[in-house]
Amino acid sequence: MRFYILGIGPIGSLLAHHLWAALPNEHSVTLIHKSVSQARTAASLGGAISVENQGIVQTRDGYDMEVFEQGVEGDYSGAGIPFDFTLSRDEVKRYSPSLENLRADLIETLFVTTKAQNTTDAISRMLPRLTPRSTIVLLQNGMGIYEDLVQKLFRNPESRPQFILAANTHGAWLKSPLHVVHAGVGAIEFGIVPDSRGRDFEASLSEESKPQHERELSLDDIARQGETSYREYFSLRETVAVLSSLDRLGCKWRRMSDVQLAMRKKLVVNAAVNPLAAILGCRNGALFKDGASKRMLQDICTEAAAAFQAQLEAETQAFHGSLAPDAEKSQAPLGRIPHELQVDALVREVKRVAQLTGGNISSTLSDIRKGRPTEISFLNGYLVRLGKQYGVPMPVNSALLNMVNMRSAIPVDQMF
Repeated sequence: MRFYILGIGPIGSLLAHHLWAALPNEHSVTLIHKSVSQARTAASLGGAISVENQGIVQTRDGYDMEVFEQGVEGDYSGAGIPFDFTLSRDEVKRYSPSLENLRADLIETLFVTTKAQNTTDAISRMLPRLTPRSTIVLLQNGMGIYEDLVQKLFRNPESRPQFILAANTHGAWLKSPLHVVHAGVGAIEFGIVPDSRGRDFEASLSEESKPQHERELSLDDIARQGETSYREYFSLRETVAVLSSLDRLGCKWRRMSDVQLAMRKKLVVNAAVNPLAAILGCRNGALFKDGASKRMLQDICTEAAAAFQAQLEAETQAFHGSLAPDAEKSQAPLGRIPHELQVDALVREVKRVAQLTGGNISSTLSDIRKGRPTEISFLNGYLVRLGKQYGVPMPVNSALLNMVNMRSAIPVDQMF
C-alpha cells in the first residue's frame, strides 16, 4: 500500500518518520507538498525527515514526494505530480510535467495533518482519487472538520470514504523544514467513524460470551479475510493495523465515544490557550497566572461544559427514543456528563497543558504573525455553533472568536 500524508508540518513530519519506520518494505509513504518550491526545499535536504528528541536526532529518507497542483502550470484534474529531484532551480519555475508522468491512481489511505481551515479545500482537489474504499485519517486541532467535509464534499454516504478521527497530545515544532523537535511526548487515540453501510466496527466490545474486562476491539470486526466485502474494507483494516503498531507515538485504537471525549478535552484546551495567547501576543506559559485570565478560563470552561452536557442529553434522548418501549434505559441515563468534561476538570486540564507547553507559541498566534488564516472557526467557533444548536449562550467564546478574527484582519505590517 501507499500511504499519503497531507500537511508536512510538525505533526505530519513526526507521523511520517514513525510510519516509515514501522512499515514493511513493500509499502511506501508519499508526502504531498503544497507547492513546487516546498518540494524543492525538501529535495535540497535529500528528502529526509529528522526528528529530534532530548537532543538526539534520528533521520530517515526514502519518502516519495508529490506536488498537488499549486505552483504547477496547467489543469491536471486532481492528479498528483511526482516531484523530479533532478530539476534545477530555474527548471522548477517552469515545471509542467507531461501527462504520462501524472499520478492518477486511487488513494487508499490519506493522513491529513494540515491546518483545519485548509482541509476541505485541499481534499476537494483530491476527490478524483478518493473512493468509498479509501480511508481518510483526520489528525488535527479543533472539531467539526469531519462534519464540514461531509456537508461540502461527501454528502452521499454511498461514495464517502471511511474516516478515522484521532486526538493527538504530542507536542512538536519545526526547527527547520523537515526537522521536527518532538518537545512533548504524548499519545494518539483514534477511532473509526460509524460505517454508513451498517458494519459494526466495535462489535467485539458487545460480545457477551466474554467478561467485559476481556473484550477488545478486533480487526476482524472491520473485515475478515475470505469475506465477500473484504476488499471494500481492506484499506481501513490495514490503516488501523499500521496505526496500532506505532508504539513510539502511543497510538491506541479506542471506541469512538472515548475518542470524542479526548477530542472535546483537547478542544477546550485549545479554545482557552490559543485565542488568549494570540490576542495578548504571549507564550502559553504566561497565561492563567493572574486573576483576570483565571476568570476568563473559568468562563470558557463553564460554557463548554454546558454545551457538552446539552449535546449529550439530546443524544441520549434520541437514543432512548429509538429503543423499544420495554427496553432497559438505565444504562444511558439523562444528565450524566463524564467527569473529564465537568468545569473543574476542564480548568485543571487547561492549566496543566499551558504549564507543560509554557515555552510554546500557539499555532493561532503563529498564524496571525505570518498573516495566515487561523483555525479559530474549528476551536471557539465550533463551541459557539454547538451552543447555538442546543440553546446554550456562549458570550465569552463568541467574544474570543470575534477578537481573533479582528486581530487576523489587521495587516501584519500594521502590528507593533
